[in-house]
Amino acid sequence: MFTAGAAGRIRAGQGRRESGGLRREERGNVMPDLKLYRDRTERGQAAGRTGGRATRSAPGRRDRALARARGAAALVAPKALWRSHRLFTILTLLSLLPRILATRAFRPALLTADSFLYMNEAAHFTLGVIRPSGYSFFLLAVEPFRSLLLVTILQHLMGVGVAIIVYGLLRYHGLPGWGATLAAAPTLFDTRQIALESYILPDTLYCLVIVAAVALLLTRRTPRPWQCVAAGLLLAYASILRGNGLPIVVVALAFMLIRRVGWRALAAATLAAAIPLVGYAAAFDAATGQFNTTSSDGIFLWSRTTSFANCAIIKPPRRLQPLCPDRETLVKVPPAQPWSVSRLLNAPTPADYLWAPDAWWKHDAHPGINAYNDRLGMQFALDAISAQPLAYLRVSARDAALALLATDRPQTHATMTFTVQPHIAVLPAGYVRDLSEYAHTTENTHLVQPYAYFLFLYQQPVYFSGVLFLLVLIAGLAGVIRGWRRWGGLPALPWAIAVTSIVTPALLTQSLYRYTIVAIPLACLAAGLAFARRAPDPPRPSGPAPASRQQGAIPAIALPRASSDPAI
Repeated sequence: MFTAGAAGRIRAGQGRRESGGLRREERGNVMPDLKLYRDRTERGQAAGRTGGRATRSAPGRRDRALARARGAAALVAPKALWRSHRLFTILTLLSLLPRILATRAFRPALLTADSFLYMNEAAHFTLGVIRPSGYSFFLLAVEPFRSLLLVTILQHLMGVGVAIIVYGLLRYHGLPGWGATLAAAPTLFDTRQIALESYILPDTLYCLVIVAAVALLLTRRTPRPWQCVAAGLLLAYASILRGNGLPIVVVALAFMLIRRVGWRALAAATLAAAIPLVGYAAAFDAATGQFNTTSSDGIFLWSRTTSFANCAIIKPPRRLQPLCPDRETLVKVPPAQPWSVSRLLNAPTPADYLWAPDAWWKHDAHPGINAYNDRLGMQFALDAISAQPLAYLRVSARDAALALLATDRPQTHATMTFTVQPHIAVLPAGYVRDLSEYAHTTENTHLVQPYAYFLFLYQQPVYFSGVLFLLVLIAGLAGVIRGWRRWGGLPALPWAIAVTSIVTPALLTQSLYRYTIVAIPLACLAAGLAFARRAPDPPRPSGPAPASRQQGAIPAIALPRASSDPAI
């Protein structure tokens, strides 16, 4: 039998053995942590001596960058796309079918007179006099491949990329998948969008650049300085892709001001947009003696005034009298009943006067599109607008409206649809030379069957109606009005650029559908944002930074608890 004293001594011995075992476990597990503690203490002290930079090491930044890259890759993985973006993924794959048909049906590409200008500038590395050479720079980048097919394939991918940006932005701002897909559908499937991608023209690239710049600025929080700078650079490039891109830069800078990005970010964005443009104008000045991006602004604006100019009212000086439009003999007007829609649609356009065989700039003292004639055209245009301002606004508003309402069914080159006949029936010798020097071919646009047949069947029912386009603009405007307390909110930027893209060509020369097609994805984006439920902003840290992120601080170490498992 055990006495009470013996039992107490046994229990005390067991306690000492358990205590000793626990101390051995703690020593075995704590010693590595104490070494880690000493190492981190030394790093913290070193950080204090070097200004605290040791705690933000390059490996840490690399790890965060790799984590973001892995997260982005996970978002676009096939399983993730099928699980979260199934409808849009299916429609995007389907939209590739008419684009593949377009690359097979029209060889080597769809060509206009402007196409040969761009190819000539790319082949000879010269700056364009009639239009800026931003697109020629793109053609120059792919010139080693000597393939117009490659150019059109890249442009088809750009069109799909625009739709992806629209969809991604709307999902980011809380629109359901079906709504974001609906907003991207016109860019994916509209026949005229696909046809424009098939032309050797800058409009698809121009659209992608502008939509990408808009995406950088439509963040939930205030855009960061690097986003403002990147947007400024993109819009500067857009301004040398098409001459009417400069007003969009002003719209974007005004949006940054409204969003209060800060004077440093705004100044950096302004410089990012201004420096490339000034550099291009300086290079153009060295080549032509005119500090501008083209030598045609005044001539194109003169062509706009031909729709209303009345020299009996303007009373131009003698040297400008040859610029008065001759509506009797210069341009033939098709017969039509007065006050009829056909007469309105068939009325002479500014382009008819601009490229007429007897146009004044072809036969004056200094024939051609040059600085001299550009100044004459600009002076006459400004005199005409100041003498007849209401007439100028009337014809400009009419052309902007026709860009929306007169393009529903016509299947012509002007409305950017696929046609049986090429844009230029027989290529002049100069065009053949330009085509040969750039693409090493002399073939004009020609059909390839049966691909063209199926493409013609596709374009009959599939098109984005001009009336629907107008309704989308109205929906975007409703979103802007609803956010009037925030100066229109996020929809204001894409909606304002869409309207600017429609109105500016009508004010400066004439409104063609290919000039305004960039407004479609932007208008759809604005309309989608008007219906989007604003997603909550990421939480901001409410207190001081954790100790591990303060300069020279030593991170706390959690000591492991002793295990209760007797096998350890």
